[in-house]
Formats: sequence, C-alpha cells, structure tokens
Amino acid sequence: MAFALNIPDVKFFGMSPANTFCITLNQRKEVFKSMKKNLKLFTLAVFAMVSLLFISASMAQTNTTGTVEGTVTDQNGAVVRGVTLTLSGTNLIRSQTTTSDDNGAYHFSSIPPGRYTVATSPISGFQAYKQDNVEISLSRSTSVDVKLTTAVSGVVDVIATSEIDQTNNTTGSNISTEFFSNIPTSRTVQGLYTIAPTVARSGLRDASGRDRDPSVAGSSGPENSYILDGVTTTDPAFGGGGANLPFEFVQEVEIKTGSYGADQGLSTGGVFNVITKTGGNQFHGDAFAFFGAKKFVRATKNFPLTGLAPNGFSEVDAGFDIGGPIIKNRLTFFAAVNPQYRTNNFLTQTFRTPVSGKIRTPFYSGKLTYQINNNNVVNFSTFGDFTNEKGFLFGSSGFGANPASFTGTRETGGTNYSARLNSNIRSNFLGEFSFGIHRQRSNVIPGASVTGTALVSDNFAILRADRTVAPVTQSGINATNTNVGQVDFVFSPGGSLQRGFVRDGFGLFSNQDRNRWETAAKMQYIAGKHTVKFGFEFYENKYDINTRSTGTSNVFANPLAVAPANGANPDNVTVSGFRVTNNFIVCTTRTIAGAGTVICPSATGVN
Repeated sequence: MAFALNIPDVKFFGMSPANTFCITLNQRKEVFKSMKKNLKLFTLAVFAMVSLLFISASMAQTNTTGTVEGTVTDQNGAVVRGVTLTLSGTNLIRSQTTTSDDNGAYHFSSIPPGRYTVATSPISGFQAYKQDNVEISLSRSTSVDVKLTTAVSGVVDVIATSEIDQTNNTTGSNISTEFFSNIPTSRTVQGLYTIAPTVARSGLRDASGRDRDPSVAGSSGPENSYILDGVTTTDPAFGGGGANLPFEFVQEVEIKTGSYGADQGLSTGGVFNVITKTGGNQFHGDAFAFFGAKKFVRATKNFPLTGLAPNGFSEVDAGFDIGGPIIKNRLTFFAAVNPQYRTNNFLTQTFRTPVSGKIRTPFYSGKLTYQINNNNVVNFSTFGDFTNEKGFLFGSSGFGANPASFTGTRETGGTNYSARLNSNIRSNFLGEFSFGIHRQRSNVIPGASVTGTALVSDNFAILRADRTVAPVTQSGINATNTNVGQVDFVFSPGGSLQRGFVRDGFGLFSNQDRNRWETAAKMQYIAGKHTVKFGFEFYENKYDINTRSTGTSNVFANPLAVAPANGANPDNVTVSGFRVTNNFIVCTTRTIAGAGTVICPSATGVN
C-alpha cells in the first residue's frame, strides 16, 4: 500500500436562526494560526504512522521522474559487486554513476523521462558493457540486468530492449514524444488521452475544436486529475482540465486509469500526468507551422430550423522551441512559443446570416534546470495557454433578431508556475519537494453595442414558412388572474413552434478567477526490495466569481404591494441590469362539432 496526506482548502460553515454564514479567506488567517501547532503535531504523527507501511515494489520513482534498476551478474549468473555503471542521455545535464552493491543490485533514481544508455567500463576479468535505447518513463521503474562476459577485446553492445516495471500494477499507458509526434491526432496533450485503454472521448471540445476532459472507465471528465509539470491543473471550480499544452512542449504523457496509489488521490476517474521538455548540454531547436484554409472544409448542406450551423473554419498553428546549456554540465534551459489562431464561421440557421468567431491562443513554455551536485536537481518551469475568443460566442445558439446579442469576448486559460527539487538524500533515501501555482480565468464580456441593453427573450416563438418570426400582437386586454399586465399573443397557423427566441440584449456576463496553490514533500526510503513512501501535501483552491446582467438601472413597480423581505429597503425593487422573459403558453385552434374551439393547457389561457 502507499499513503499520502491530502489537506484541502479549509472552510467552516454554520447556521444562525436567520441566515447562513461562512468564514471567508480573510477570516481564515486567525483560524490557521490556532491550527498551526496542531497541524505540526498531526504531521509528525502521520509520518510516524506511515513509516510502518511498506509496499513491495521495485525501486522508487516520483510523478515527475523514473528509475533504472537491475542486477549485475557474470555469465554464470553469479552476482558481481563493486561494478561502476554510467547512465547517459540528452535529457541529463551530466552523466550519472552508481556502483553495484553486495547483492549485485544497482539503481539510478530521479531520472527525467527519455531514452538513455547504460554502460560499464572494463573491469578485471570482464568486458565493458553497453545498452542503448533504455526508455525511462514517468512514475515507472525500468529494469536493465547487466550480464558481464569474460574479458576479450571490445565491448558487449546489447541490442535487446529493456523490461518495464513488471512489479507495478497500475493500469494505463506512458506515451513518449517519439510516439505521439508521429500519429494523426489533434496537436495538444488532451487529444492524446484517449490513446490509453478504457479512456474515451467525452464529446467536450474547447473553442478551437480540441478534445477535452475524456471519460475514464465510465467516469465523467470532472472526476479526473490533471497534472502538468508537477502542478495540479484541474479546474478549481468544476473539475476538468484547467490547462492545455501543444505537442512540441511535451516530453511524455502518463495516463493512469486504475490501481494508482494514495499519492495520486483526488480522483475517481483517471490521472493524466504530463512532463515538459528539458534542455540538455547541446543546443536543439525546432520550427514548425501547420495551417488549414476554409476552402478545404466541406460546406454546410443541411440546416435545422433554428440555432447555428457551422460554415467552415481556418486556422494557423506555428511556433518554435529551443533548448540548450547556459552553463555546461550545470544549468540548462528550454523555451517554446506556439501561437495558434482559428476562425470559426457560422450561419445563423433561421436567417442565414454569416457570423464568425476568432480564437487566439499564444501557448508558451519555459524551463530552467539546475544541477546543484550529483544528488540534487532543481527545476523551475512556467507555461501558459491564455485564450481569447472574440466575435460570435455561442456555437449552439443564434435564434434572435439581433446577431449582436450573441457576440462579445470570452477569455479562458491562464498561467502556471512550478519549482521542484529532486534530491537523493542518501542512496536509499529520496525526496521530492515542490511548489506550484495554477492561475485560470473564465471571463465572458458582452459586445459594446449590447452592454446597456437588457436581455429580452420569448420562451416560445412561431417560425413561419418564409423563415421569419411571427410578430407579437398586443391585445390591450388586461389579464384576469393575479398576473398584472395585458395579454399579448402570437397567432400564426401553419408555422412551427420554436424555443428561446432572443429579441435583444446579451444577458449574463461574468468575471471568474479559478486559482490554486500547492506545496508538497514526498519522501521514499528503500529497504532492500521494499520501498516506504510518505509525504505531506497542502493546497488551496480559490474560486472568485462576479456575474451580472446587461441592461440599465431600473426600479420595478410593485402594484400588488408585496412586502420586501429585507424591510423597507427600496433595493428590493431596484436593479442594475436585468433580464426579461416573456412566458407564452401554447394553444391550438380546432374545429369541434362545426365550431372553432381554443385548446390551452389551462382554463386561464382559454379565457
């Protein structure tokens, strides 16, 4: 078994006789002061308890690195102690060395994912040994058993592939950059998730048409956990993926679909763990461009009666990345920029009015890796996916008299920061210490022409054969029930009944900040073939939302003299921005026994 302590955002709720209350963030400061001493004692108790929990497993690894392990033997199968082994690869700032112990066992810990070479130098009585293309994956141990042969001239060069973590019972897949860069799928990491078994598309897409929030073994997208470069990027408000990255920024994607340990909690679906690329001791870079023109997209042939129909799109996806040394064998960098532009074209299906929405996402990523010494590596990284969508915002609607009612600006995405220390405290004692910040926005801003216009909509409208909306007739007849006002009606035989007709106005708009910060310490102690894992994690989710409605200030009449619930406060009937819905009932006219008869859901409607 494995154990991890997860302490969520602390909130306190209570009830008073008149209302509810909650302790806000500012009030929490005093609460945390009183908790501080108890939290320290609780943490020590947890560490003491966890030290008794062992897991039978291969050598330790973290969520941001992998491990190489194995046994050194001679050609007769006898273990060989004291053999110096070297691990080298482009993702390491400098090569690592270790020595086989009295049981012939060796291991390399805290290795970034990628392909590496395991080698030994010639020793007394044995040839040198080398095995290339040893693939190290996130959160997994790669087994490479070294078999030395009797000394002759040359080097034993092993071609066979390595074995991958046979003792790990976690289900899922690891997908490296060499693989996903050559398969036909959308060019962001969320498009890769459905490669793993039991993972299926949810049907959810972002404004640029990219897949998001897949279903894992029947669970919904918000039940998943999303980790990018060691930072939890799950949407703090509603779950789901709170960030995305292009292919060119990513070294490996790990998808866990079941049987993952307690240190991967906070999920009843899957865990999607992504690590970005790291610079090496040589300069490498790429430049790339992808595009699609509207004329390559099939034209719309069939139009439902109302709403919106796609009318083609165009996009440009271009950028570059570069990585290399700042101080050789000590400090490296990786930087990437990938702006993506897309234009979605639509036809409003009722009036065939052409409209469009433009989406811009200037993806970026940066990482610094500093090798303090052979046992300690520090990573600083940042990445962002600020998305700005401007124009026609609502791809599933558009049934209205004024196309401006559906136009505005939507701002999503955000930025992320992480700092991580991977430390080999001793050869059998590993630590990973991390700090992360996830900042995400979700803003909807109406167009200037409708900001001061209240939303007025009809719950029903009648669409005539010529695709025009039948007008409303004001009868001048006062309502006879408790409702106040005159009776309006629409009479249009032969028309089709449609829902949700917008006369004018935009309606609700919102500014939202969905932020999270976290810190964690994860330790691993290796005792022979067993590993003890223990750690501490603290995080805070913060969701700030301010939602309003378009329209001017207004004081609504109160002809029935309804007593305000908050005393004599006139704000009970005073608003700044409002929405009006005309709730029509649907009646039919029929000829019964030679006479015209009106059939309505209620007697009030008939009258």
